[in-house]
Amino acid sequence: LLAAWKNRDFSQRGFSVGIGGPVGSGKTATVLQLCRALQELPIKPFSHLGVVTNDIFTQEDKEYLVKQQALPRDHIRAVETGGCPHAAIREDVSANLAALEDLTSHFHQKE
Repeated sequence: LLAAWKNRDFSQRGFSVGIGGPVGSGKTATVLQLCRALQELPIKPFSHLGVVTNDIFTQEDKEYLVKQQALPRDHIRAVETGGCPHAAIREDVSANLAALEDLTSHFHQKE
């Protein structure tokens, strides 16, 4: 997957923001508030807002964001890292890149 991204035209992909921190530091709460604030803006592209969550063995953060109506369910992807979620950012980002690619495809199909 990483090889496929080597020559990617990033002008065709959405802007990404990573939010990291220790367990219980408020990452998911920050994402919830960010989603709410961005959706209130009168700018059309924010209808294409998506989120990728990282949890060890669950989709707990995704389900919380759906329950709180941060975004529609189909705008959120959950990556189950199988270990420290930070490893999915520092050591092997392929699962997160795949989730971002899936969201990008999802939004292009809706256009």
